[in-house]
Amino acid sequence: MAYFMGIDAGTSGVKAAVIDEKGNVAAVGYEECDIITPRPGWVEQNPESWWEVCGKAVKQAVVKSGAGEQIEGIGFSGQMQGCVLMGKDGKAIGNCLIWLDQRSAPQVKEIEEQMREEEMLSITGSYCLNSYWAPKLLWIKENRQSDFEMADSVLFPKDYLRFRMTGEIATEVSDASLSFLLDVPKRKWSDTIVKRLGIPSHLLPKRLAESQEIVGYLRRSVAEEWGMNPGIPVVAGGGDQPAGGVGMGIVEEGMIGSTIGTSGVIFGCTNQPFVDRQKRAIMSMCHSVPDKWCFLGLALASGGSFKWIRDTLFAEKKAEMAAKGLDVYDFMTELAGKVKPGSEGLTFLPYFNGDKTPINDENARAVFFGLSYRHALGAICRSVMEGVTFSLRETIEICREKGMQVTEVRAAGGGAKSALWRQIQADIYHAKVVTTNMEESGCGAGAIMAAVGTGYFKNIKEGCEAMLSIRNITEPIAENVKIYDEYYETYRNLYPALKESYGRQAEIVAKYFV
Repeated sequence: MAYFMGIDAGTSGVKAAVIDEKGNVAAVGYEECDIITPRPGWVEQNPESWWEVCGKAVKQAVVKSGAGEQIEGIGFSGQMQGCVLMGKDGKAIGNCLIWLDQRSAPQVKEIEEQMREEEMLSITGSYCLNSYWAPKLLWIKENRQSDFEMADSVLFPKDYLRFRMTGEIATEVSDASLSFLLDVPKRKWSDTIVKRLGIPSHLLPKRLAESQEIVGYLRRSVAEEWGMNPGIPVVAGGGDQPAGGVGMGIVEEGMIGSTIGTSGVIFGCTNQPFVDRQKRAIMSMCHSVPDKWCFLGLALASGGSFKWIRDTLFAEKKAEMAAKGLDVYDFMTELAGKVKPGSEGLTFLPYFNGDKTPINDENARAVFFGLSYRHALGAICRSVMEGVTFSLRETIEICREKGMQVTEVRAAGGGAKSALWRQIQADIYHAKVVTTNMEESGCGAGAIMAAVGTGYFKNIKEGCEAMLSIRNITEPIAENVKIYDEYYETYRNLYPALKESYGRQAEIVAKYFV
């Protein structure tokens, strides 16, 4: 039996899974990560902490599986858009500005002044967003000049972990797509943009691979600590959304996926770069499948919204249930299931740290609208699940506007594990929601890529066919669809009514922030 390891380096934590060639998960390890918020809109993480929790997660999976010496390859899925500056000594310089960070909005405006709209779209497939590498690097250059001058290269989060494992500096095309420095149609760095913005070309990794390519081998010291064989091939892996697409089997044009993790994403596969000429923060990328492209609409705080509810309103219950070996999320979902669709008019906007698709507003903040004495904790839980799903429907409607027939959505993440949340998605999306045997789609993608890279399968499609199978289909309920359509209109009307107030509130917060 051949085994492969998939590592999913997420925002909330790092997960590692040992998976065999038939898609059976032998064991999973997981350790949480902390985020750092030094001021409003700034969100960072310490790269060294990723490495520590990665090691713990991998060792958990290896010990539980008992198959450490049978692992034949390692692959990755990783949070995208994080900017890790690396020094010549091979150490990270300061914290990583992760995808949630909003500080580089002024630099986006600088970039927009230097580039024509058509030029942006033809090279990158997207408008510039403040979460991308280019504006972040310009912010660092302008505000932390000494750090910028010390930098020898820049890496995405998963690439940093792979560097620690192999000693090799490299990245790949799916993550690089959201740097705003990649020529997405040509799948190579854009000399035009690099020169135009004055970003030193030496910072960009010279090795720019496809996701399934081997880019290094496991160091002996790391292998011995983790209980694995030294020299195991390590493939490039992919950004979490393109990789997650592989983990859900979304590898052909027209297929759509919905992932509710810390963030929420609607993801689609295409044969050519997908370009939305309206400024709705649709991100266009190279897929983790060679010769395929993809796109995503991003909601910044989806599962993160549910986690916030857990850690604030259910903190004591969380500790109580954890002591019994139970998950408080199950308790919260049970409460939500007792509430009727629409939460009796309680509508939630999941904008804890701004939002991307389609509003692209760093000043937006979360709102509960319609709260009354009749609403208890169950309604609050359900309204969060519904509000998150409404936010993802906005991207699905863009797909339909572009002529795509969305009748089936493949689901992953926490929102796929809950039967209630799958039903809410089906009812709000107007589409059947499908899950596969691979609940850990990020880890599954890493394992599939590793299996392809080491020659076990000839390509990604063959790997998906061998390791993935349909597990569950949730059909929309007509009566619920009608109810949600009406509440969706309420949801859609709230942001335009609040937009001006969001901007003014941000000014006041900045004025009095100490």
